[in-house]
Amino acid sequence: MHVAEISSSTRRRAPLSNGLIAQPLTSPDVSDQLAVVHLELSAGGALPEHDHGASQIVLIPLSGSVELCHDGAMRTLSAGSAAHIATGERVSLVNPGTEPASLMVVASPPEFVGQLASWPVV
Repeated sequence: MHVAEISSSTRRRAPLSNGLIAQPLTSPDVSDQLAVVHLELSAGGALPEHDHGASQIVLIPLSGSVELCHDGAMRTLSAGSAAHIATGERVSLVNPGTEPASLMVVASPPEFVGQLASWPVV
């Protein structure tokens, strides 16, 4: 069993100007099947269109709301909702609110989350 706490997890900032913070809650020595990451997207922040390589992603908003764009369609996600992003799907993400949005991300397999290790520690 592995237990992690957001408050004590390493905070890494995306190499973008929008202030995205990622906190991996699992590591490859915990599971080679999936990874869990807490994301904080600042008010007005955005992630440009991207894919997640070989990983499938589940986004679970904890607080605030985000707009997820896929194939030209915009979906609003807020606490109580979740989105599955299949391998190869390209998406973008925007926080239209005035408060940061907090999201839990599950990636399987975990390879995409491994890229976060190159982000600077905050």
